[in-house]
Amino acid sequence: MKKILLILSLFLSLGYWAQDIHFSQFDVNVLALNPAYAGVMKRDFRVANNYRNQWGSVSFPYSTFAFAYDMNTLKQKAFKRGLTDLGVGLSFSQDKAGTSNWSQNQFGLSLSAIQEVAKNTTMSLGLQANYAQNSVIVDKLTWDNQFANHQFDESLPTREQFANSKKSYLDISSGLLLQSRPTEQETFTMGVSYYHVNKPVYTIFSGDKLPSKLVVHAAYEMPVGGKLSGRRLIPKFMFVQQGKHKEVVLGALYRSVMKQASEYTSFANETYIDFGAYFRVRDALVLVTRIDFKNFRLGLSYDTNISKLATASKSKGGFEVSLAYKGFFNDNRTKLRKPG
Repeated sequence: MKKILLILSLFLSLGYWAQDIHFSQFDVNVLALNPAYAGVMKRDFRVANNYRNQWGSVSFPYSTFAFAYDMNTLKQKAFKRGLTDLGVGLSFSQDKAGTSNWSQNQFGLSLSAIQEVAKNTTMSLGLQANYAQNSVIVDKLTWDNQFANHQFDESLPTREQFANSKKSYLDISSGLLLQSRPTEQETFTMGVSYYHVNKPVYTIFSGDKLPSKLVVHAAYEMPVGGKLSGRRLIPKFMFVQQGKHKEVVLGALYRSVMKQASEYTSFANETYIDFGAYFRVRDALVLVTRIDFKNFRLGLSYDTNISKLATASKSKGGFEVSLAYKGFFNDNRTKLRKPG
């Protein structure tokens, strides 16, 4: 009976133990999408944050936070000599849920080798090592021994032997990424990543191993209405399989460029607004909007649940916000000033 109660209590907060945390704006924290993304960018460094809150209408809310920083360490020197570039990334994520205050914390280091394989085309190979810890606090849980005369009395002893527990483990992942830029307005990206290569033991009360996760993703940014129109369409695709769980995401963003970037001067950076939708097959419709201004990009999204859980959730899924920044260590572009 004790084990059954514990499992039921934890199920509310650990219903997706066998799955990784995920974000609807999956292309913001790219190190969680593919380790080979580390350092792959036009700028020298990138900072990204995601926060998600969901399932408040069904059970105890799940809140997820992620932070990532990556940079290109040898960009100028390596590409001028035709050598392999090096990308480095650091990441942190935290997932919390339930009365038991179950939490998962992860600290990651990503390394990638980036090589130009053709004109305006690069290929990168990435490796990622995560130190992770899962923990649970059972003090706040209630038990059948604390009920007397059909009333709950928290002062009564639980007579349970379970203590606050934690489990730490090392997690290894890898990835391959191909990115091509035929023109300044076009970018094609596709990649494959494989997480939890070593299948570490991750559960607190058993010896279950974390299933490996396969991720296949692609995106294509293309101009709409002519190259100088300032309008672009960005279809995206992601397939994820982890153990018995599968996830398929299809969608597109429409981008309206309000100010074109100046490639050779620092007089102007691109400013744009995105809006669109993703469809998570048999699960949810995700509405997304973003604005990019002075190298900052703010994103908002909301999930509308369409699965069988919609009756209980009242079609409510999760709200998510993201904030990212890209910049230069040394901006070698000519600095122009506005006249007057």
